[in-house]
Amino acid sequence: MPTSSRPARRTQAERRASTRGALLDATIEVLVDRGYARLTATTVCERAGVTRGAQAHYFATKADLVVQALAHLTDRLVDDLVGRPLDVADGPAGQYAVLLDRLWEIFSGPVSSAQLELFVAARTDEDLHRHLVEFDGAVQRTLATAAARVAPELVGREDFKPLMVTAIATIRGLRMLRAVASEPQVQRSWPPARDQLLAGLG
Repeated sequence: MPTSSRPARRTQAERRASTRGALLDATIEVLVDRGYARLTATTVCERAGVTRGAQAHYFATKADLVVQALAHLTDRLVDDLVGRPLDVADGPAGQYAVLLDRLWEIFSGPVSSAQLELFVAARTDEDLHRHLVEFDGAVQRTLATAAARVAPELVGREDFKPLMVTAIATIRGLRMLRAVASEPQVQRSWPPARDQLLAGLG
């Protein structure tokens, strides 16, 4: 008779990583669904299927939890960026166009909704503001590292850093229009904005 094999038991490190990941994913979901003001540890734990004690073990404050969740989501999307090389043959302008479109994808969806909630709340929440400043610096470094891997010839250009700073600011600004415009309207605003960014290249 065939012997039944039990599934391998997860290590303690794997269980911790799974719990932490569930909390971070649930935090983004609750943040998008309910907003920062209505996000509570209880709601996040219920959504993640973990105990309040587990949440308190990993994240000291609400601000720490939401910013780490945003970083977790951003890192996952950046990994996708790195996994897809800029396979274009028409020089720097073409590669910049593809890279800008990838950035638009990264800062769309849950990322843009979460950022909008946190940026507004940070105006009057000192702890959240401090965490967001640290997060923003980390995002800039992460994107620079990712760009160096997918488009190393662009990173060495003098126009690379100023274009990236302006592009991210433009994308974030356009995504904030979701508060007053429909998603199709926001999507239609991106191609002309991207073309304006590319028109400034030397």
